[in-house]
Amino acid sequence: MTLIPLAGLFQLEQNIPLALAIVVFSSFGFAAGATIQHLAVSKNTYGTAESPSMSMREFFGLLKNRTWLIGTGTIIVGATLHAVGLALAPVTVVQPVGILAVPWAVLLAAKLHGYRPTKLIWFAVALTIIGIVSFTYFSATTAAKETELNFWKIVIGVLVVFSIGALLAYLGMTGKGFRRCLLLASAGSFYYGMSPTMLKTLFEVLGKDHYWTDPLLYVGLFFLLTCYGVGGWMLQQAYANGPAEIVVGSMTTTDPIVAVGFGIAVLGEGALLGVSDAFGMLVTGAIAIGGVVILSKYHPDAQARRDAAQAASLAAKGSEPAEPVVEPTA
Repeated sequence: MTLIPLAGLFQLEQNIPLALAIVVFSSFGFAAGATIQHLAVSKNTYGTAESPSMSMREFFGLLKNRTWLIGTGTIIVGATLHAVGLALAPVTVVQPVGILAVPWAVLLAAKLHGYRPTKLIWFAVALTIIGIVSFTYFSATTAAKETELNFWKIVIGVLVVFSIGALLAYLGMTGKGFRRCLLLASAGSFYYGMSPTMLKTLFEVLGKDHYWTDPLLYVGLFFLLTCYGVGGWMLQQAYANGPAEIVVGSMTTTDPIVAVGFGIAVLGEGALLGVSDAFGMLVTGAIAIGGVVILSKYHPDAQARRDAAQAASLAAKGSEPAEPVVEPTA
């Protein structure tokens, strides 16, 4: 058996079948936790009907909500199982399995809300899964074995990613309709996408002698906490504006794309990346993102919100509400 060192602290024997089984349960835990959190958030009204927005007071108020805490606990269990899976098998084997959270979330939401997913919804789910698994294939087969730890390169890279996430959050908070939920979820995913790279950086630092003298240890820890704190707040805003499936779909798509992109550009993991591989990653990444966009636009919840907004707008003008506009479905 091959031994896999974990941060230089202890070793576990590699067991790929067990790792895959654990991560399947992990993906279900994440989907279930996200669905439960969405149930807690969606019961309240935030801001206006067209542009729901959760204040910091309302966000911290969730800490007293039993349903939300159960969802958070379920997500933590899923994340812990995922970490165990990563300790038992290579990341290239484990990471693609996380995309199973998307169909899990669709099935759970359909059961809870009593609707039947359309063919178009399943097409969007399939497109997302195919895109991100293919993207992971290109990134995994060209990944360099050595990780480069350049302090200023990492700091600048993280700040660039955080800035993009902040821009997406601004566009989401000022937007309306399904785009608001999608942009807020994508913003949170940009921050969450940095968490595995920060964990990897910390593990690399902890594997060194006299690691406590390395400033990257403390900077990396600060960035990691920021990823979880700011990313978590943005995802709750997304829950207030749309269904859990859109949030889960955005996370399981954007998260690995951001992580892989950071690894290639900052951590030196793209040393073996060729032009054809880079092109393949661009195409498959675009396919995965397209699947999430379709899911967010044609989801029944998004349709209901558009109809409600249209009715409210007509009522404000003193007109009778028109018949709901039916989006094309497959």
